[in-house]
Amino acid sequence: MIKFFNDFEAFQKEVQRHNIDVDLKSLLKLDVTFFEKYEKFILISIKDYAENPNNILILSKNYTLIYTTKNYNNYEKVYRIPLKKPYGESTVITLLTLRQILKNYTSVFEKIRSDMDILDRTLNPETIEETGRSLRKLTDRVEELVQLIIMLKERDIKEFNTVIIAFDYDMLNAESRYWLERCRSHVYRISSLRTKSEIRNTRELNQTISKLTVIMAFLSIVAIVVSVPGTIGAIFGIPALSNKYFEGNSQLLLWSLIVSTTLSIVLGYMYWKSLKFSAK
Repeated sequence: MIKFFNDFEAFQKEVQRHNIDVDLKSLLKLDVTFFEKYEKFILISIKDYAENPNNILILSKNYTLIYTTKNYNNYEKVYRIPLKKPYGESTVITLLTLRQILKNYTSVFEKIRSDMDILDRTLNPETIEETGRSLRKLTDRVEELVQLIIMLKERDIKEFNTVIIAFDYDMLNAESRYWLERCRSHVYRISSLRTKSEIRNTRELNQTISKLTVIMAFLSIVAIVVSVPGTIGAIFGIPALSNKYFEGNSQLLLWSLIVSTTLSIVLGYMYWKSLKFSAK
């Protein structure tokens, strides 16, 4: 007997009807894969990235209860022979659930990979960190799925008889390992993107510092150009000095200011050229 539920309350009532004493609500709060073997049944809880991410399976010889939003279309025809064998129902439903969860994980991976292709051009550091966190979380979930697949095969679990679905299960095992390796390889790609972003930011910082240095040098030269004639003019503007040395010689004062200003501009320009700054 196989029963599917997308309503948690109905699922919980059915579980209680079979005298199964398990705190199912606590499973909804777990963000990791849960597997436990009891005397008369197996309990498996797996998260995915659907709107309702919870998938809870209770497997036994006489009944298979599953709380999920997944669709299992035409599984009776495809697995007609395995379903008739002992523990065939629990085995087939578990296989189909694991396969659909892996499919959900691969769709999320493709979305992250697409985002990384965009990041390869933009190199936005905040988005890189956010994408990196999502990829690490996905990698952990795929790794937990692979571990569960291995555990179901290696442990003596009669509720999941891999013999009757040997080929399909081997394919699922190989496919899950493949996607795990792809997730891990893209973790290194995130590190590469982070490095590229840091290099670009450092280059932009160096360019900004170079521009600021040019501006500061220019302002320093302007200050020298202004200060030289200003200082001379201030000195000659003192009445005691002006009356003693330049009374009746205003022409000399004017030419002194012109010459000092011209010299400061020429010397400032020569100093600017000697610095060989580039604001690029």
